[in-house]
Amino acid sequence: MKSGPSAPTVTLAVLALLLAAAAGVAVAVLGTSYTEPPGNPSPSEPLIAAVAPAKRPPAPALAFTDAAGRRLGLGQFRGKVVLVNLWATWCPPCVAEMPSLNRLQTELGGERFQVLAVSLDKGGAAIVRRWYEHAGLQALPIYNAHAADFPGALLPTSLLIDGEGRVAWRGEGAFDWSGAEATAAVRALLAEPSGQG
Repeated sequence: MKSGPSAPTVTLAVLALLLAAAAGVAVAVLGTSYTEPPGNPSPSEPLIAAVAPAKRPPAPALAFTDAAGRRLGLGQFRGKVVLVNLWATWCPPCVAEMPSLNRLQTELGGERFQVLAVSLDKGGAAIVRRWYEHAGLQALPIYNAHAADFPGALLPTSLLIDGEGRVAWRGEGAFDWSGAEATAAVRALLAEPSGQG
């Protein structure tokens, strides 16, 4: 009788390798038709630090749909501080990040702040709704877009947009959005007077 790893051990090892590979794969999804804000932090600076208002470029013209299929754009959220997060249910770093986005929306969401978690899943709102229910996420509205409309960057990608519709910060990869650093960055934007820059 041959000795060696059992089938379940091999299966788990293969699954772990696939998940690790998926987490490291760059997924092209976001067009960069805007200029990345200058002054994004170096590794020695805070991960989430907004650039000065005068240096913020206009937010890109992102289009997406809500859970009812209505077409929306970022312009409809003008006046609010908005955190756009492009994600998908098949993206391990995205999935890891979602609970903290849900907590951020629970803590700060309202008249002046909104998390826009925009899924690029091909299955649309139905698959996102099932995933939210499975993950126990209740604070985040469902938004979807077509991946083909966003060629160019990584998932997850986040854009923190000020009340004037300008990109105050942009980042790729998963962040702890319910941590002190992230909430402080959002609160700082909420505290800015309108009409800066």
